[in-house]
Amino acid sequence: MQYPLYTTLRAGREYSKQWPAKAELNSLFVENKVILLTAIAWRYLPALALLSAVIQLSYLGMSHLPQILTMLLFLAGLPLQGWYWLGVRSATPLPPSIAAWYQHISQQMQQHGIKLAPVSQPGCYRDLAVLLQKAYQQLDKTFIKQWL
Repeated sequence: MQYPLYTTLRAGREYSKQWPAKAELNSLFVENKVILLTAIAWRYLPALALLSAVIQLSYLGMSHLPQILTMLLFLAGLPLQGWYWLGVRSATPLPPSIAAWYQHISQQMQQHGIKLAPVSQPGCYRDLAVLLQKAYQQLDKTFIKQWL
């Protein structure tokens, strides 16, 4: 049995791997920033939280242990919050303007002879990430310039 929270976190982690980390997408989507900050938090915050807890424990003593543990869990859990947001975002349906952009890029790729898997309408951000990843790999880099 999978729990919805675990499924959402795993979907967020997968979405962060699928999303193309291109600088020109920064002005259109917030995903690049969230993915970067989540990766940094995943790398450094658990060690920083543990170090901070040890320092607080040495200065404040065992009488403040509940507050120290709460702070430790909060700092160590920040990357999970990023993955949760990404997991929810990946399943969010595309707004009409981005769905039209998705269709336009899809048509451009089909005109160039690139086979795409059929997607249910209107699609979601996960589908957009996969499409953008393929577009960056197989189309020239000018396909994005008209949308900036």
